[in-house]
Amino acid sequence: MSRTRFGTPLDRTNVGHYLSKITKAAGLGHWHPHELRHSAASLLLVQGVPLKVVSNVLGHSGIAITADTYSHVLAPLNDEAAAAMGRVLNGG
Repeated sequence: MSRTRFGTPLDRTNVGHYLSKITKAAGLGHWHPHELRHSAASLLLVQGVPLKVVSNVLGHSGIAITADTYSHVLAPLNDEAAAAMGRVLNGG
């Protein structure tokens, strides 16, 4: 668990308010901490980090949860995999 500089647990409400303040100041609008988690997972998957690793990072009980949640990110990766296999089978 994350702690404050005084060693006390972070308050979820304060973290959410602080994050919103930062993202609004950056011109990104209101963000919730869960959106950071979702964005991080999506970016990891697009960069080719294996689904099992991303699932472990997120603390999911299995990769099926991760695959179902991030299917919109995985679909283009499946297309890339099919294209790569086509290049191999077609000799180049």
